[in-house]
Amino acid sequence: RMSRAFDACERARAIATASNARCDRRASHRARVASHRAATTSRDADKGAEKFVPGTLGWGRRRGSIDPRVDGDVLEDARAHGYCVYTHADWAHAYVSADGEHAYESACAFGAAPEELRGGTLYRIGPGLFEREKEYAHMLDGDGLALRFKFSSDGASVAFTSRFVRTREFAEEDAAGKVLYRGTFGTMREGGMLNNAFDLHTKNLANTNIVRWGGRVLALYEAGQPVEVDAETLATKGVDDLGGRLEPGQYFTLGLPEPIGSTIERSAGLGGRAFTAHPHIDSNTGYLVGWGWKSRITAKAVEISLWEWDEDWREMGRRDYVMEGCEAAPHDFGVTEKWYVMIQNRLGIDPLPFLVGAKGAGECLISQPQEPLLVHLIPRSTQTPNVAKPVEPVIAEGPRESFEIHVALAHDGPPLSRGETTSEDLENWVTVYTAGWDKLSPGVFLGEWGSSDPWPFPVPTELSPDFNNIPRTLLWMYEINAVTGEVKRQPAPGCEDLCIDHPHVSPLFEGKRACRYVYASLSNEVRVSGPPLGYVRIDLKTGELQKWYASNRSFCEEPVIVPKANGANEDDAWLIGLIADHSRENPAGISRVVVLDCADIAAGPVCSIPLRNRIPHGLHGMFVGRE
Repeated sequence: RMSRAFDACERARAIATASNARCDRRASHRARVASHRAATTSRDADKGAEKFVPGTLGWGRRRGSIDPRVDGDVLEDARAHGYCVYTHADWAHAYVSADGEHAYESACAFGAAPEELRGGTLYRIGPGLFEREKEYAHMLDGDGLALRFKFSSDGASVAFTSRFVRTREFAEEDAAGKVLYRGTFGTMREGGMLNNAFDLHTKNLANTNIVRWGGRVLALYEAGQPVEVDAETLATKGVDDLGGRLEPGQYFTLGLPEPIGSTIERSAGLGGRAFTAHPHIDSNTGYLVGWGWKSRITAKAVEISLWEWDEDWREMGRRDYVMEGCEAAPHDFGVTEKWYVMIQNRLGIDPLPFLVGAKGAGECLISQPQEPLLVHLIPRSTQTPNVAKPVEPVIAEGPRESFEIHVALAHDGPPLSRGETTSEDLENWVTVYTAGWDKLSPGVFLGEWGSSDPWPFPVPTELSPDFNNIPRTLLWMYEINAVTGEVKRQPAPGCEDLCIDHPHVSPLFEGKRACRYVYASLSNEVRVSGPPLGYVRIDLKTGELQKWYASNRSFCEEPVIVPKANGANEDDAWLIGLIADHSRENPAGISRVVVLDCADIAAGPVCSIPLRNRIPHGLHGMFVGRE
């Protein structure tokens, strides 16, 4: 026992040394960046312009390094669309704190909101505040900023409201004017390890998704519990434990021996259950499907409870499941008529740095690319007419070096691109389309997101990630045989060259094999990582693409798809996007709402509504039609 205690002390000392070294490196890096910012770029614009050849990836430069003060014309060149031509001088504003909370009306610059949007409401959310006395350690530690866009009845304007989600932790920090709670991705209280050690409570950031269901609007964060906000004003109402289904406390257990272990953990604020930030509305049943989870740290397992609710929040089904050998809960999932589909990325956890206050919980995740990704097929708890439900779950090994993020669509049967199929294949196969990285590298998970070489221009914050250091995201197509356990993965049709994210389908086709189109934000077509500069429609049957780029200086958020009334075709729908535009006149950027026709994405917006301010780059949201 003394030997183990000595080893633990030595390891803690090593962690402290590493933590101090990391702080020194960060300080040194910031000093180099500050020095570089002070330098003035003195290249001749005309001489530099001679190097620019349309159709050349990045115009022969490091991605994002074009200086808008010198080579602004390059950024205005539409011939560069699709080649990942942008400037980090613009993108760096993506994670600058919001300039306060707002409530105002804004008129359409051109066009009018279509009939299906009039009187309806778009909700969105994302990180919106990134400092209290000091800058946060990571953009994903930003406090949640909820947005509401109420379309007027004549389609000529929107009433815009933005409010921070004022959780208990937010309110306390706001009153104190400083960080009081640890963030998931490394934000700490002042005072180093001594002031953070053994405080296992992390802040509920309520910054990832916002859903309206059964008369309630919930701000979601996958490492916390839902927070209800007012549907009209966005004022925070408080934590919603979903009718007692989510136990209070931090979302993990240490597995202390009974009969007193659970009592000790509850008194320490452990053993709680968090709720997914990615519930899905299943078009086959009309139910909201979501799941709560807690991690068994010592057992290396994750407990999951999946629920289905009707529009009155009546529980229509529940399934409990344990993901053995899983140390980090899945980020998203899919729902077919027969299965809940969960993809287990291979991540390990080294908890000691978190316990002793050296790192945030998210910084303790270790990538394990040598291990095969696992696909869990879990039988649904609800019945669908004429669909035979499986009894036992299936766990299938997928490819190595893989990491999946967002699920666009899951359905029973082979992919639509396979054409006609047999009843046996429809019964045995499951297809999943996901946005995932092209390669998972070993080491600290998300470690590269906070690193960057200096830029040849001033930047307002170091939080916005350098895309030269992070993997490309593309749309993958998984085929899983529920009988044999075979897993096949390849890029979705037409997506081999694309960099995309935040894929979605028409809400009328969630969970259906007949679904033909996926809509996503689009970065480029040259197989590199970059910021989202437009939108794309992907035909899952033929691979045909429809693309529209906003500009090389405009950054597009997740698309929200709204079906047209009485539409005859799947693409009879509208795409609502939120875009931040940068220019010579407004280098800090200004946001606007756009509406595109899903049947003709390449034609661009049919309606554009400028806002008065730039909104930090957000994550997810949904549209609710007029009532």
